[in-house]
Amino acid sequence: MNSKLAPLFALVCMMAPLSAEPLLRLHDGTAWKEIDAAAWEKLPRAEITAKARDGTNKRFSGVPFAEILKLLGAPTGDTLRGPEMNRVVLLSAADNYQVAFSLAELDASFRKQNIILADQVNGKPLDEFEGSRMVVSGDDLRHSRWIRQVKQIILTRPIAPQP
Repeated sequence: MNSKLAPLFALVCMMAPLSAEPLLRLHDGTAWKEIDAAAWEKLPRAEITAKARDGTNKRFSGVPFAEILKLLGAPTGDTLRGPEMNRVVLLSAADNYQVAFSLAELDASFRKQNIILADQVNGKPLDEFEGSRMVVSGDDLRHSRWIRQVKQIILTRPIAPQP
C-alpha cells in the first residue's frame, strides 16, 4: 500500500460501522442469546386490542410471548408444573426499569389473552418513547408492567432467603 494512503486507510477502518446492536438479548438461565432484526422478522406474530395508557383502545402487533418462551427453552403447557412453577421472567428496559412475570402468567395454557412483545401500534411502528419493543398485557388493569424499550429478557428462579 502507498505509504501516503496508509493513514487514510487506517482512519476509514476505524470509522467502519460496528455490527448492529441486537434488538433483544435473552438469557435462558445458562447463556445469552441475541435476536437481531432478521431473526425477529421470522418469528410468528399476533395482534391484540387493549386499552393504552391514554385510555383509548389500540391494536398492538408483535410476537406472542409464547414464542419468546420457546426461544428461552422454557417449559410450557403440560410441562409447566411442579418445581417449574417458581420460574420467573425478568424484563429490563433501556432505562434499567425492570418488571417480572411468573412463567405461568406468560403461558398460553394459563391465560385467555396473550401477552405480546409489540413492535407496532395501529399498524405503525412504536414511537421513540415506547422504543422498538414494548410488553403489552391486555389483562393488566394498570400499565406498570407494560414495560417499554425492552432490551433484555431473563428466565430465572427467585432465590428465597434461608431461615
